[in-house]
Amino acid sequence: MTVGVVRGMVATRFARAVNIGVVTIVGVWHLGLDTLLVLRGWPVYEPQAAAAGAWLALAVIQATGSVLLLRSALSAHSARMLAGAALVTGVVATAAYPPGGAIGDVSWAWNTVGWFGVLLLIQRPLWELIVLLGANTAVTVGFLAADGALDHVTVSRLLAGIYTTAGIQFTFAYLARQLNDGAREATEIAAGQAEYLARATADETVHAERQRRYEYLRGRVEPLLRGLADRQLDPGDAVVRRRAAVEAARLRRLFAETDDIPHPLLHELRSCADIAERRGVRVTLLSYGDLPELPTSVRRELAEGALLVLAAAATEARVTLLATPEEVAVSVVADAPPETVVEPPGPLAVSFLCDQEGDQLWWETRYPMRPAR
Repeated sequence: MTVGVVRGMVATRFARAVNIGVVTIVGVWHLGLDTLLVLRGWPVYEPQAAAAGAWLALAVIQATGSVLLLRSALSAHSARMLAGAALVTGVVATAAYPPGGAIGDVSWAWNTVGWFGVLLLIQRPLWELIVLLGANTAVTVGFLAADGALDHVTVSRLLAGIYTTAGIQFTFAYLARQLNDGAREATEIAAGQAEYLARATADETVHAERQRRYEYLRGRVEPLLRGLADRQLDPGDAVVRRRAAVEAARLRRLFAETDDIPHPLLHELRSCADIAERRGVRVTLLSYGDLPELPTSVRRELAEGALLVLAAAATEARVTLLATPEEVAVSVVADAPPETVVEPPGPLAVSFLCDQEGDQLWWETRYPMRPAR
């Protein structure tokens, strides 16, 4: 997973948590506090239908905006249209207040429209929210001025209201944006560190694999090559030729283990068969069933017996790979001499069979796919 994908996932989850929070705040504010204020000031509203209609219109705007926001479907056009509708509805509600009541005990639209701006414009640039809060405040100031209520006391209350309402609303939106950016940055750093550790682990794995191959070459192939170079081993000796064929097949299989192909075990067996065919052995390779994914160590043990028999085959050999839901089996029949040494598999392949009938040597290794009950 790339850094950009991880960062996007964290940012999406964090933004969703913030969106749920603001939807909850606006819902409690309008359906709870606004309802109480409207009921308390109901006798003094004129006309009362304007106050009720404004409350209902804001409830519809709130529901629409909340659904779109939580579904990540609130486009820029929809957000601006709904915010404008909320501002106009606030004007209608303020017009129903008694003279001078724009910031009185029965006023409710000013705070509500501000929180609606946070809800609808939280994903938009901050300047759009600032414009809405400024216009909302201007509406309140305009009604107070029209009513001739802008005395020193009212102005002081208005400034305090701006500080405690618009200020809190702007601060909430600003902090949500900052926290979201911080989460993105922290996620990017963590993902970068994870990617670095993954690369380091991969490099260590590659190095360990190279070391394993080097140790294998030094322990098995190097003595053979040194013996031939020092003339301590006779290339004409059948035992030496068989040993060389075995190590050549092992080397071929060793290189085939790292090939990225759909069926690695079958590919490794074909590599072993290719070495025998180069010596003139007719090899038939058969495969039945759908091969499952097997660890490299298991494939190595399953192929080892076939490799040794193929290296000793004189003229012909038949290799069969059988895969069932219960087990994977590799068997080989070849005209190998009786003295052919077939090493038993390691601890992973749980069973093997070996038989000699005439000049035909049969070897089979099985690996269970399901544990025995």
